[in-house]
Amino acid sequence: MTNLNELELQSKTINWLRFPLTILVIFIHIGFFTYTLISDNPFLNPSYYYQLIRTIAAIAVPCFFMFSGYLFFNKIKEWNKKVYFLKIKTRLRTLLIPYILFNLVAIVFAVLLQILQAHGSIYPFLNHLLDNWYRIFWNYFCWTGDPDNINMFGQPLPLYGPYVRALWFVRDLFVMALISPIIYHFVKYTKIWGLGVLFFFFYTKIWIEIPGYSSRFFLTAFFFFSMGAYFGINRKNLVISLRKYQVVWLILAFITLGLSAFFQYNLKKFVHPIFILSGVISAVNITSFFMERGKLQVRETLSKASFFIYCTHYILILRCIQKIFAISFRKVFGTLNTIYAFVAYFIVPFVCAGVTICIYLLMKRFTPRILNLLTGNR
Repeated sequence: MTNLNELELQSKTINWLRFPLTILVIFIHIGFFTYTLISDNPFLNPSYYYQLIRTIAAIAVPCFFMFSGYLFFNKIKEWNKKVYFLKIKTRLRTLLIPYILFNLVAIVFAVLLQILQAHGSIYPFLNHLLDNWYRIFWNYFCWTGDPDNINMFGQPLPLYGPYVRALWFVRDLFVMALISPIIYHFVKYTKIWGLGVLFFFFYTKIWIEIPGYSSRFFLTAFFFFSMGAYFGINRKNLVISLRKYQVVWLILAFITLGLSAFFQYNLKKFVHPIFILSGVISAVNITSFFMERGKLQVRETLSKASFFIYCTHYILILRCIQKIFAISFRKVFGTLNTIYAFVAYFIVPFVCAGVTICIYLLMKRFTPRILNLLTGNR
């Protein structure tokens, strides 16, 4: 067992988790391939693994929100206007500017792609952007159809995202920073009972719908950011505090994982929020357990590059790798089949992450100022 004090253990646990959680986000965005099965064996059915991994991956963004809420408040001795504006100033650099830049970079790539693919005039595309310029950074896209986007009463919850849809997380994180005075006072005076109320809303997905802003996204951000804030405001070590009832949380996570991944939505909608909460807590507990025993080591490059990977993988990189992989597989085997579905689903996310890390290292070597601007000097 390594000799880590509680602060070191907390820091290393959070830093180690950044990269694998980002990989899980890529798994969410890769989508799924459906082909004729090569066997009746359910273990050779790609959808079996897809549902399992996608369910596990649902803990990634809530973990990020919880870590962010904790780090936002953990060093604050006294809350006042000066502290608030200093925090917002920092988040302008680390969140808002990268958020705007990555969306603009995606638009530039989209324009270039329109030109290269010779789809005709790019003016319709540009006109569409100009007509919707005020939505680019807030609710450019709206998507539905996911069974998770329905609350307990069967009401659909449309999801809204900026031009780079994956960046809804960065948008909502900045929103949490803006309303941090509300979160601070709510958490400080309601304590654990306030978190219970927020979990109720997160569980039921019942909230006042803000035009162009999904209540589901807001509830995920609000609950888990506030959960992290609770530990930060009360000067509790996040990792050590979450170890309370860790065996119970782990058992609950495994049970609800199975129920969420392999049962119909009528049951899933009742257990999936419980899995997310227990899964987030268990992910921290499992990581800290192995970290404390020297079985895991933080790789600084992977940890620091995680934000860059998260923001860039959805901008052409993932799509291009999928297409290259499909073309290569078809040339070798003549067709795309279930084997391709297996191989692509489990390899493409890691190839995407590897390519993005290479881009990150090249920019760090040759264009460090641009990289610092894009990542908020992380």
